[in-house]
Amino acid sequence: MTGVEASGALVAEFASERGAFRVEASLRVERGELLAVLGPNGSGKSTLLATIAGHLAPTEGVVRLGDRELARRDGGAGATIDLPVAERRVGLLGQESLLFRHLDVLENVAFGPRAQGRGRSAARLDAMTWLERVGAAELSRRRPAELSGGQQQRVAIARTLAARPELLLLDEPFAALDVPTAATMRRLIGELCAQTATPTILVTHDPLDAIVLAQRAAILHDGRIAQLGPVAEVLGHPATPFVAALAGVNLATGVATGSGGVAVSGADGSLLRLVPSEHVGDGGRPLGPAAAGAPASAVFSPAAVHVSPLGEAGAAASDSMMANRWIGTVSLLQPAPGGVRLTTEEHPGLAVDLPGAAAVALELRPGARLAFIVAAAEISVREHA
Repeated sequence: MTGVEASGALVAEFASERGAFRVEASLRVERGELLAVLGPNGSGKSTLLATIAGHLAPTEGVVRLGDRELARRDGGAGATIDLPVAERRVGLLGQESLLFRHLDVLENVAFGPRAQGRGRSAARLDAMTWLERVGAAELSRRRPAELSGGQQQRVAIARTLAARPELLLLDEPFAALDVPTAATMRRLIGELCAQTATPTILVTHDPLDAIVLAQRAAILHDGRIAQLGPVAEVLGHPATPFVAALAGVNLATGVATGSGGVAVSGADGSLLRLVPSEHVGDGGRPLGPAAAGAPASAVFSPAAVHVSPLGEAGAAASDSMMANRWIGTVSLLQPAPGGVRLTTEEHPGLAVDLPGAAAVALELRPGARLAFIVAAAEISVREHA
């Protein structure tokens, strides 16, 4: 019995304030589900976790875990609940392992069970069981200073889960690890969360964490949930430039057209019309004439853009009157994996990636005028609420 079989879903519907900054959240995380939370620095991720963990009281709203209310603020003379951190049964794991330096590994992991009233022998037995599950049993008599970063994080995971949390909060737990160790830790976290059916929130800047571990993703921006849904949907069609940059795609915002595409205004006042092969918006709703003029966005990969010289036959067709085509002036050249990334004066927010050989053949240079074409099959369109 791990103790987490009794875990219920997390319901967090609250507003919290730190000074003038306010975070508003409405989240539900089911048993066995891992929700990834992404957002730029200052978006409110730390405030979100602090409120759920009990380090910060909400200004209003409720945090509920199964049938237990961890916090409630109704305002005025209404009910007020603030369950102490030690009674919440919430495990928090961050970038730093925060192991007790004066204790060996076994006693570190046994600390949680001991704090919950278990006897020394039972707590040590429980601790060894968790060390075996994370593949660190041979480290039981070492002190934290004798461990590598990956070993410390394994022990920290064991210590967190040995305390039998009913909710797990992960705050960038892989950020300080090297690539092979991070991959191992992701696999371990994924396996343990599935085995224990613990509802889990993972705060991360790395889309790989969300892709590998999460069922859903939430995007936090300026203290509010800007997007929430399956990982494939959120990363496949981001709602914010931050997530578009993480996912490595271009996000072009504009207004829906009657043809099922998106009209995007250029810096020079010209319009770029981006039209996908299938005119399907958010939730499978077709983008047709009824949606014309509504806020919408188009997404495509920087590598999906074909570039040709203006002098080539047929390049004249790449004018602003045709869908998925524009003529642009190269404004910036940067290195990209396997080639070059460029942007244009007309659409500085849209990146174009070219293989090295293609860049050489085009004789790329700032100020060059080129024709750009995006295949309709590479474009997805989403109407905004």
